[in-house]
Amino acid sequence: MTKNLCLIFILFFIALQLKATNIDLLKCDQYTIDDGLPQSFIEDFFQDKKGFLWISTQDGLSRFNGYEFENFYSNPFDSTTILGNYILAMNNWKQDSICFTTRIGISIFDPVSKKFKNYPFALNNDSIGTIFSSIILNEDSIMIASSKGLFELKIKNGKSIVKNLGFKKRINKIIHLDNRIIFTSDSVLYERKNNKYAIVKKFKKNIQSICATKNGIGISFEENFVFLDKNFEEHGFFSFPIKINDFLLDNGKYWLASNDNGLIIYDPSNKKSTKKYINKKGSHSLLSSNVRCVFKDNFGIIWVGTNHGINKIDLSKQQFLQYKASQHSPESSDNSWSFWENDSVFISGYDNGLQILKKVDNTHDWVPFSGLILDIIEFNDNILLATSRGVYSLSKQDSTYSIDSLFLDVPHENKQDIVFKFFKSKNKLLVGSLNSLSLYNENLILKRRWDLKNVRGFTEINSTIYFIAHPTKIYSLINIENDNTAKIISIPLKEVEHLLALSIGKSKNKNIWLGFYGGGAIKYDIENGKKEHFSTKNGLPNNTIYSIISTKNELWFSTNGGLSKYNIKNNEFENYTTSDGIQSLEFNSGASYANNSGQIYFGGINGYNIVNTTKDNINSIPPNVYISSVLYKGENLLTSKSKKLSLINNERTVTIPHKRNRFEIIVDGIHYSSPKENLFKTKLEGWQNDWIISKGKRSFVFSNLNDGEYIFSVTSANSDGIWNNSQKTIKIIIKPPFYLTWWFILGIIIFITSLIAFTIKSRINRSKTQREILEKKVRDRTREVEDQKRKLEDKNKELEEEKNKEEEVLLNVLPRETAKELVSTGKSTPKSYNMATVMFADFKNFTKITENLGPKELVAELDDSFARFDDIVGRLNIEKIKTSGDAYMCVGGIPIKNQTNPIDCVLAAFQFQKYMHQKREIREGTGKPQWHLRVGLHTGALVAGVVGKKKFLYDVWGDTVNTASRMETSAEEGKINISGTTYEHIKDYFDCEYRGKLPVKNKGAIDMFYVTRIKKGLCADDDGQVPNRKFFELLNFKVYTQQSFQNVHDYFIDLLEQNEFISKLKYHGPHHTIDVMNAAERIGRAEGIGKEELMLVKLAALFHDSGFLNKYENNEAEGAKLAKRELPRYGFTEEQVEVVVNMILATKIPQDPKNHLEEILCDADLDYLGRDKEEFEKISSSLAQELIDMKILKSMEEWDPIQVKFLESHHYYTKTCIDSRRPNKIERLREIKDRLEGPNQE
Repeated sequence: MTKNLCLIFILFFIALQLKATNIDLLKCDQYTIDDGLPQSFIEDFFQDKKGFLWISTQDGLSRFNGYEFENFYSNPFDSTTILGNYILAMNNWKQDSICFTTRIGISIFDPVSKKFKNYPFALNNDSIGTIFSSIILNEDSIMIASSKGLFELKIKNGKSIVKNLGFKKRINKIIHLDNRIIFTSDSVLYERKNNKYAIVKKFKKNIQSICATKNGIGISFEENFVFLDKNFEEHGFFSFPIKINDFLLDNGKYWLASNDNGLIIYDPSNKKSTKKYINKKGSHSLLSSNVRCVFKDNFGIIWVGTNHGINKIDLSKQQFLQYKASQHSPESSDNSWSFWENDSVFISGYDNGLQILKKVDNTHDWVPFSGLILDIIEFNDNILLATSRGVYSLSKQDSTYSIDSLFLDVPHENKQDIVFKFFKSKNKLLVGSLNSLSLYNENLILKRRWDLKNVRGFTEINSTIYFIAHPTKIYSLINIENDNTAKIISIPLKEVEHLLALSIGKSKNKNIWLGFYGGGAIKYDIENGKKEHFSTKNGLPNNTIYSIISTKNELWFSTNGGLSKYNIKNNEFENYTTSDGIQSLEFNSGASYANNSGQIYFGGINGYNIVNTTKDNINSIPPNVYISSVLYKGENLLTSKSKKLSLINNERTVTIPHKRNRFEIIVDGIHYSSPKENLFKTKLEGWQNDWIISKGKRSFVFSNLNDGEYIFSVTSANSDGIWNNSQKTIKIIIKPPFYLTWWFILGIIIFITSLIAFTIKSRINRSKTQREILEKKVRDRTREVEDQKRKLEDKNKELEEEKNKEEEVLLNVLPRETAKELVSTGKSTPKSYNMATVMFADFKNFTKITENLGPKELVAELDDSFARFDDIVGRLNIEKIKTSGDAYMCVGGIPIKNQTNPIDCVLAAFQFQKYMHQKREIREGTGKPQWHLRVGLHTGALVAGVVGKKKFLYDVWGDTVNTASRMETSAEEGKINISGTTYEHIKDYFDCEYRGKLPVKNKGAIDMFYVTRIKKGLCADDDGQVPNRKFFELLNFKVYTQQSFQNVHDYFIDLLEQNEFISKLKYHGPHHTIDVMNAAERIGRAEGIGKEELMLVKLAALFHDSGFLNKYENNEAEGAKLAKRELPRYGFTEEQVEVVVNMILATKIPQDPKNHLEEILCDADLDYLGRDKEEFEKISSSLAQELIDMKILKSMEEWDPIQVKFLESHHYYTKTCIDSRRPNKIERLREIKDRLEGPNQE
């Protein structure tokens, strides 16, 4: 639903003793026919027992739940629709039903079936006439007011009975007031009591309408409005030159819906004030000046119905008030820079003049001025203006204001200085300007001047004045009461001395806050000199700080990205954007002002905001929560006609078949403050153990549930986190599948039993009749053939068994590929492997142990251990080579090459040692020999294959084998000894202990390491021998994902280079993509991001301009689509792809990075802006030429002004580029500006 924020200008007349401005600017939402209303002319509002808002229009009825409008229309061909589209009255009826009164009768709405039961008793009934109004008497009766008098309608057993109540005059409106029945006829107010009619009050004019509240009655005449209390005593008789259609009495104030003058809010406590008409001039603030009705719902929301739609006002959400001077002064640009007020006037300064609000009569004067008015101050009965053209004064002659030049001093070659800020202290005036800081006495005579640049702000702590200037330091001014001894002391800030300070503030009377252009903010403790830096990483919305205003426990910042509130107690930022009501994201430097009433003014490019720092801004009323629908195959099971809905023990129960049991539950959290921000807490007991909290999600889908009973529970909170403590539940029963029902199982048993019995009996019968005949024929005719066939089959079987035995033997000693090659060609060619891991294992003191063992026992012992080793290497894709005595040799990475063989072999070695340890524990105390294993590994190149013609043996050769053997012989018992080469492959996964160097023939000394365990965090056991899921995820990333990156890099660079269009681009060609990738890698490494993050940044750089393959404009979105389509094909996960896509989209100009990775890519994309002059000019010229080729730029003469504007608005995000690129960028900007100005003439 489209919601447009608007401003309603409403005058609240407050007590005369208050000194704050009397204008409040209320933020509201709009709902029109485009949002789903059935018609624009709103007649009335009504809220039912559940909290749904009903809206009657001139052509249809609508129910609103905060998310969508559900409309109801009359259809003469459908008796279940409402009687008419024009609704006269809406009332609660029995249970949750609602009664709607129309011109010809009433319609009762059933909220379950969403059908109407109609009673058209006034149709073609002249004795009743035209119905105007109605009220509910009891659960069976309705009182009807019509053009022919007063009637009672009773409804019993679905039938209606009409009774004439004896009052035969035309009745316009009937209402309830504390169970009293009040109605109007002509100019008289009547009461019906004990079946009699009494005149309550007579008036001189006919009554137009009456409205009831809990406090009394509002009566509207043609040009007057009167309020009567419950005793019918008058409380004010107000004259208005317009008709009042409806009213609301809220907190002592009258909200009056007028016919042509919008919404009138009147405060009777201010007896002397003149009544004002809202929207009399500012018709844009409401949808229309014709307000038909006004209504306050149970959640504190005020609804205003007009002839163009609905306005919604949430009085709890009015912390940010917005104002545009052009509403009252059309000449104003609305670009707001300064403010000042006293008891009588409020003055605001703009870039083309001043607006003056006179509080006594709420009128506005506009005083034009050619220049920016940057500050306003009252000094010794003079109102001084700091402007871009010097210091001016505001004077008043009679009732006319004028701005006069005030030549305090001419400091620079007869040119007026740009004056930023005033500050008065001890009857002295400080003036901060672009080129100096000046001190004036009470007569505005210059006493001292200091040569400082960009003096933009002041603050005072303990009688010491602190201010900002350039070069950036913390400056303090002391002894200003003595012109001769006044002195400036500075505190250096080396970290930010290159930045321009824009604002200064204070907190806790000891902390100085400085705000910078592009550098965030710094808090400086004047007691201990401690500094603390704040930026977007700490929660600020932007790093350009225009103003800093302090309150009791908070600091407010205006930035280039909205407003921010800093909580001093919990050190947290809360940021506000245009959705919260601020004038725009961009504010002006120094444009802030705090008055004495807890209000702060912030000026920006689109007006100014008033921040009410004392306002709570929280709606404390929780929402109503309901389960509105359970949808199954397009049917709502909660309707009265549903056969799947039942009531068991007063609990609604829905029964759903097991087959395709996909269903959707839709809930309503009825609260109209910010309905899309409402929170829901749900749980499906029987499937979910914990509550799940979601924002704005009203639909919950479940599917493929097991048969059984489930309880769905839901509660809700409003947008401020105020929870409803009650829950709504519904039982869901999933029926078991038919094949698990008792009747189906019993039927299957009976069927199978019968089938078996029938089959057995049939076979027995056939056997008896045919057995002898068939046996005789078979014996006579097939005996000889069967004998021959049997002999042949026996021979073939024998040959097949011999062949299988030979193949099994061959496969047992050779790899499958080698065996197939030998069988098919008769020989096998040895193969070279660049990376394989050889592992040797043997038993310590084998010879000594075997002296006490017989041959059979020895062989059994070795067979037991080597068989288990065979199982282990088989699972880890390691090839067993051979055993020799007590030595066991295997190799990883052959015959099928892989990159994980060093890790596979180390894992196998851990399992070898684990098995031998378990075996020793079992034998402990049995007297049997204890076997201790030594394991050695080395990774390198080797050759593997089969040599010779007989007794084939698959073997490996090379220095790698010898080195691995040396590793094994150098190992201690129970240890795993590896070489330095193997260590380099496994060090990211295992903890290793350096042993020293081992001399190896022809290789010199090589490093040795003991592998002690799998690294903590990568293992699933305390001993560090079993890898966990993170172990394999890391392995997958290092071995496969990085290779995938290289594959996609090679493919895409080739694609860009081969594309005819991209290859011709002067700037955005393949060379630019490679340049951005290199810059991204350099910045990423400097910023200290991880390897995976660095790879993702490079991926985003690779794809960031790939959109040019499809179109030139909006290429970022096309590049994101291309990355989303291509990267999954290379094995990248959805999460990785999403990160890459968001980085690409962030590079769109203007750049908008949301996280560190996006900041890195944005800086890399425009890295050239901060390079040296020669490279900058070369790249800049290529971009200009490309824009000319694309007919976006007409000539090179247009390029420099565009560059200046772009360089001034651009800023780097990462600390790396701020430090290394920003100074060069500033220098390039200066060079271009000098080039544009041309040579200076003396």
